[in-house]
Amino acid sequence: MSTKEKITYQALALFSVQGYEAVTIRQIAAAVGIKESSIYNHFSSKKEILETIVQVALARYDLALEEARVPKGGKRGYTAQYASISPQDFFAICSRIFLFYLKDEYIAKLRRLLTIEQYANGELGEIFRTTFIENVLERQRLVLQEFVDAGYFIPGDAYIMALHFYAPVFLLLYKYDNLPGREEQALAELEKHVRQYNELYLAEGDCHE
Repeated sequence: MSTKEKITYQALALFSVQGYEAVTIRQIAAAVGIKESSIYNHFSSKKEILETIVQVALARYDLALEEARVPKGGKRGYTAQYASISPQDFFAICSRIFLFYLKDEYIAKLRRLLTIEQYANGELGEIFRTTFIENVLERQRLVLQEFVDAGYFIPGDAYIMALHFYAPVFLLLYKYDNLPGREEQALAELEKHVRQYNELYLAEGDCHE
């Protein structure tokens, strides 16, 4: 791990426990084991450290989507790709992404930090909404709109469909956050949600057996 990576890692660890505003550059340097002035060889400010943390988190999320084999759309479109996926494979994709959000140490610490700090810091609140809510909903809306247009899903508002899918998942993340050993229970509830969601929205004749 490079010095720059150590700085972001230790800063996130401190931010997630003490809060962004309470942590100083001196504390971050001490946690890394370098001089305070050395921080500025890599970052111009504490704000830039936070921005880098968010960028790293987004890169980790994109990698997780790739590793979970989430369809990317492209020339075939989302509908053709998802239509060829069995319910078991679709749930496997959902569960891998869910466990990434729940168990990835980097993502979990950032989510906890932003959840708390959003009420005291408007800028951090915006990062929280954009990273963990709006971007996810928009990605899902695009997929679901294609499903509706193709007749794979029943007619409806794709954004509301995205809310119907993501809101329970988001709630499950917070229900089981910081509860190691309860993943099986969380996944069981997630599976019931995914199954019922498909029963509600899949067009008649498109349900997989």
